[in-house]
Amino acid sequence: MNNKKAFTLIEMLISILLMTLIVATMMFAFKYSINEFKRINSLVPQKVLKYHQLASLINGMFPYVIEIQRGFEKKKFEAYIYPKEKSLEFISKNPIYSDKISISKLECDNGELKYYEKLLYSKKSNYLKPKIEESDLKDIFYKDLDNCSFSYKLNKGRDNPTLIRLKMTANNKSKEYIFAPVIDINNTRIILQLNTKMF
Repeated sequence: MNNKKAFTLIEMLISILLMTLIVATMMFAFKYSINEFKRINSLVPQKVLKYHQLASLINGMFPYVIEIQRGFEKKKFEAYIYPKEKSLEFISKNPIYSDKISISKLECDNGELKYYEKLLYSKKSNYLKPKIEESDLKDIFYKDLDNCSFSYKLNKGRDNPTLIRLKMTANNKSKEYIFAPVIDINNTRIILQLNTKMF
């Protein structure tokens, strides 16, 4: 009597079908993983690039001195730094869209951190009275922010801040830039410190 067992044709077909489904599922999962990896890798460099652009811009804050006269006071010289509740305007030697000294402005507006830039020495700019216009908008650093704000510690009797903090919050994660311009008595030097925390 022959007791040898073998696979029937139906069993073979079912096995092949199951193997095909397993391989197809693995290929789909592998392809999805590759696409997700490419997507993440394409987003991370953009965030890192923006971070380093902002850090370079801040570190390039330039001690540009302008003549100021308020009311009947005597004219005096001050470094060009305009600290406001929702914006900061200054002169930078490391602007993002030019290799020349430029007027730069960071502004928190409607959940976005906007960046303005204009050449300091150009036909469109008065280097004696620098000013940024709406048309000078160059980029939006960050969007969909839950909160974006500037805070300052001001020198006694002066408008120039000794500490500037830019804080942004998005998706319960925060990014904070802290930089401290220190201006000597001759208004010839600015030292910057940067607290580098990223999302």
